[in-house]
Amino acid sequence: MMYDATNNEPTSFDQSVLKRIKKQAEQFWAVSKYDVMARGYASYKQISACYRDASTTADYEAAIHNISHTLDVLPYTMKGLRTSIEHMWGYVSKHVHEQERSTFQQAFEAVDWQSIASEQEAFDTAVPLLSLIQEFAAKYEVAYIKQTMARSFTRLPRLAEHHQQAQK
Repeated sequence: MMYDATNNEPTSFDQSVLKRIKKQAEQFWAVSKYDVMARGYASYKQISACYRDASTTADYEAAIHNISHTLDVLPYTMKGLRTSIEHMWGYVSKHVHEQERSTFQQAFEAVDWQSIASEQEAFDTAVPLLSLIQEFAAKYEVAYIKQTMARSFTRLPRLAEHHQQAQK
C-alpha cells in the first residue's frame, strides 16, 4: 500500500482499490453465504468473522479465497442444508400464500434429516426444497434470495432435472 508522505495516510488510489475489493467481497459473500452455510455452520461463522474483521485489501482478498475454497472443497451436510434452507425460507415465507406454505412445510417435514449419509444423497434430498425456494423467490420477486439462488447451489439445475426425471 502506498502512503501519502504528508500525512501517512493511504493514497486515494489505494482507497479506491480497497473500496472496490470490499464491494466485490461483500457481494460475493451475500450470494454465497447460504451455500457456505449448507456445508457447515462452523465454516459460515468463520467466514462471517473474516468479513466482520476485514479492513485491508488483503483481508478482503483472503475472505474471497476462503469462500471459494469452502465451496470447492467442503461437502454439503444435512445439518448445514437444513439450516441454510430454514434461513432462506424465512425470507421467502413472508410472501407466499397459505397453500404454498403448506406445500413447503409438507416437503420439509417429509425429509429424514438424520439418516442421509453421502453428500450427493444429502443434496438430492434438498433439491425439492431448494427448488421451491427458488420458485417462490422468483414468483414473489424476493431479490436477495433470487440472487442467492442464481449464483449459489450451482449444481441445483442439474440435480433438479435429475430429480424430476426420477419421479417419472
